[in-house]
Amino acid sequence: MRKPTFSPTKINTYLLCRVKYHWAYLTPYGRWMRRPNPAFTFGANLHRALEYFHNAGGAEQLSPEAFHQAFERLWRDAGFETAQQSEQFKQAGLELAQRYYQTHAEQPPEAAVLFTERALRRDMGRYILTGRIDRVDEHPDGALEIIDYKSGRADVSEAQVRNDLALHCYALLLQEHYPDRPLRIALYALRANKKVAVEVSPESLDEFRQMLNQLVGQILDEDWEILTPRWIDPCAACEFLNLCVSKLGLAKDASQ
Repeated sequence: MRKPTFSPTKINTYLLCRVKYHWAYLTPYGRWMRRPNPAFTFGANLHRALEYFHNAGGAEQLSPEAFHQAFERLWRDAGFETAQQSEQFKQAGLELAQRYYQTHAEQPPEAAVLFTERALRRDMGRYILTGRIDRVDEHPDGALEIIDYKSGRADVSEAQVRNDLALHCYALLLQEHYPDRPLRIALYALRANKKVAVEVSPESLDEFRQMLNQLVGQILDEDWEILTPRWIDPCAACEFLNLCVSKLGLAKDASQ
């Protein structure tokens, strides 16, 4: 029997709401009811542009005009509600991309980009851990830095990096391929044009691995016959809200 696969997105969905996890990953509704999300599409477009930027040699090899042309060419409208909305997001994205370019042109990083947008997987025993890493840089001292772009954040702190589940999952994935390299994890808030990185020790990563195994074990051993939804703030924007109301009796009014 094939082992179940878990990604950071899947795990975070469970931590947010086990009922949403049930609809999204254990029923056909997960495929049928996911709505196009402008914010997700905006992020995907920015990721594509930044991947192109680094693969083309960065600001040293790519002119501002060429980067602008590439941004326009790589932009995708699918996922936006209207052409006008797409254009508004595109102009906002172009501004972020141009600031990103300018920063790298004025302060060329010492680290070299090892790879961008790569999917990795690791056998964790009862399950397979998967993830797609935005970027990994190789520093002169041999350390590898995992960078996760955030297009919606206005700022980022060291505490947010240290507590980010996805980054630690990515560190576990990268550790499989580079077991002897020091690892760093970083969030890059594109709106603030700010990156914060912290080191991850082998001891802390092993502690995270144990915690993750316990959490995934809890998910795998869940009794999914018992579903009792309760209203939380994310319910209002959840694509599965009507299912919880019609099939599980959730009251739309948070006070009920």
